[in-house]
Amino acid sequence: MNWLQAVVLGVIQGLTEFLPVSSSGHLVLGARFVGLPSPGLSFSIWVHIGTAVATVVMLHKDIRWLAKNLFVPETKSNRSRALRIAGYLVAASVPAALVGLLLGDLVESAFSSPLVASAGLIVTGCFLQASRGKARSAHAQSKPSHELPTVTFQGAITVGILQAVAVIPGISRSGSTITAGLMSGMSREDAARFSFLLSLPAVFGSALLDISSALRAQAPVVSPYGLLGCFVSFVTGLLALGFVLRSVRQGELWKFSYYCWTVGICFLVLTLTRR
Repeated sequence: MNWLQAVVLGVIQGLTEFLPVSSSGHLVLGARFVGLPSPGLSFSIWVHIGTAVATVVMLHKDIRWLAKNLFVPETKSNRSRALRIAGYLVAASVPAALVGLLLGDLVESAFSSPLVASAGLIVTGCFLQASRGKARSAHAQSKPSHELPTVTFQGAITVGILQAVAVIPGISRSGSTITAGLMSGMSREDAARFSFLLSLPAVFGSALLDISSALRAQAPVVSPYGLLGCFVSFVTGLLALGFVLRSVRQGELWKFSYYCWTVGICFLVLTLTRR
């Protein structure tokens, strides 16, 4: 890997982590067809940390409200709602954690398959189209509420299940989880914010496990390329996250389906004809 490749991979991660087009699918297909190097463990850790920090920065008011009312609540009702949201986040994180623990090797092998990534992008396009009607009917909050009033336990579990499905390369985590939230009756604002808040335990937990694996294998955890990729993914991630939040508020997430279908079908054909 060289500096330019690190920047390109950082841009891909930062943009596609939040845009509903699957970062994992683009990294797999980029490594297979465009000649980009397959990201090593250390580099993957850092670019994911970059996008996670971008999420923290963008949603810092929600995170601060949640932390404050968990430990120093303004009112009893605020603490009750904060406890509920925290419980929803924990419960919704369980499906992806179980998939990682029980099917980790199978998921890892899928990351070497451009066929899986291409098919996953096509499925993502179908998810996004399914959100089209729901995005129109879902009510948009006039003002974002840190209490996420339309998030329920049932909706949180549905979002968590779709997050677990999104470990498959090509399946967009943001696209599938936001769609699940909309179909569960959440407002557009709440579906987006809950989806991105839910990504934090998964990303930071995965990073800790990867760091542990790297240390056991005596592989370097910190590298100049990894730090560069972290910075690039953070900056591009902030831009992409802001764009996606605006798209969801306007009920236009489904428009990304055409991109997913085009890329997925093109690379599916390339994969099958090169065999």
